[in-house]
Amino acid sequence: MSREPFISFIVPVYNEAENIAQMLSNLHKVLIAHPDWNWELIIVEDGSRDATRKVIQVEIGKYPNTALILHDVNRGYTASLKDGIAASRGKYLMYIGADEEFDSSELPDFVEILERGEADIVLGVRWQRNAYRLFRFFLSVIYIFLLNYLFRLRINDYNWSQAWRREVLDRTAPVSNSLFVLPEIIIKAHDLGYRIREIPSNHRGRRAGKSSVNLKIMGFALWEALCFHRTRRSWLKTQQT
Repeated sequence: MSREPFISFIVPVYNEAENIAQMLSNLHKVLIAHPDWNWELIIVEDGSRDATRKVIQVEIGKYPNTALILHDVNRGYTASLKDGIAASRGKYLMYIGADEEFDSSELPDFVEILERGEADIVLGVRWQRNAYRLFRFFLSVIYIFLLNYLFRLRINDYNWSQAWRREVLDRTAPVSNSLFVLPEIIIKAHDLGYRIREIPSNHRGRRAGKSSVNLKIMGFALWEALCFHRTRRSWLKTQQT
């Protein structure tokens, strides 16, 4: 009988036909070099309008331990992430973007911290975001500032690649339907006393395609942040009883 995976890597994908093949190639070079991780990869294709699904269906046959979840219609990044988490079996889980902005060679930096039991959550931090246009850069800075001010935290990056102990996700049970889903996990984990570790991560920028993040999406995330802020104390009380 095969062992349960030590770590599950989850990749939500939407309209990344120009990036996904190279991303999977780079990712698997690292994964195949680390059979000791006993890993699994879960790709969630979120009803892309371009050729993403066809590319993935061709590429996926090249790689072992890889599962594909298909959404017939676009349900959004958060739904894709949650579906990947629900389908995973690992003791630890890690979210990776499909746009090739994250450098897969950094994976050992995340996994080794988990292996050594030094943290319950590992957050990648983009100290430099040179690939962002000025507007997107300031949007990100303001977003982080507002979340830290609202929740009295000092987190340097809420929405980059992250790795978690499964217990963290089980107890935090994120309910957000926006980009706030990752901050929600972090804030709840902090309130529950889990150990959070930040590590530097390189932001490479997109080589092709276009980000879907805009003011409307960021605004919805901040709205959900405000909603959770109002219920944060009562949520914590339910966890302590």
